[in-house]
This record gives sequence, C-alpha cells and structure tokens, in this order.
Amino acid sequence: MVENTDEALLKLVGSRIKSLRKDRKLSLRDLAYKIGMEPSNLSVIENGKSNPQLLTYARISATLGVQLRDLFDIEFDFHLFIEQATTYTPRKHS
Repeated sequence: MVENTDEALLKLVGSRIKSLRKDRKLSLRDLAYKIGMEPSNLSVIENGKSNPQLLTYARISATLGVQLRDLFDIEFDFHLFIEQATTYTPRKHS
C-alpha cells in the first residue's frame, strides 16, 4: 500500500523533530515538559500520527533552539500535493 502524501509528510517532519531532539540530548519527556505537553502527545507527533498546530511547532523549534523552518528541512516533493486528490474532513471544534 502506498502511503498518502499527508502521512508521508507528517512522518518526515516527526522524524526531523526526533532527530533534532536527540542531537540536543533531550529525552522525549524533557522536551515535552519544556513545551507544556504530555510525553505521549509528543511521541505521537514524532511518529507522524498527529498534525499539530503551528503554535506547537513554534514551541518545539524554540525549545530546540532552531528556526521554525528547520523543522521542515526535509526531502519531500511538495508538488505531490497538487497531483494527489485530497479529501478534506473538517474537524469539529467545541
């Protein structure tokens, strides 16, 4: 089964976050604590199973001491978003 573009991108970004965290010798728990998040939630992001808000990415990058754009310094063909049909499912906010 071919992974869809969304899943592939989230996995790459999550892997990049994990790599930057390990480069700084931070545990998952340490980074989660510093950004005010449960370690299990950060783990879900690092494993590419969550699409966090921009502010979460900003907190992660600030804590890691990198620019926000550095989280997205990955090899990914963004043109795939144009070529692949999307299915939008709006989230319900309470």
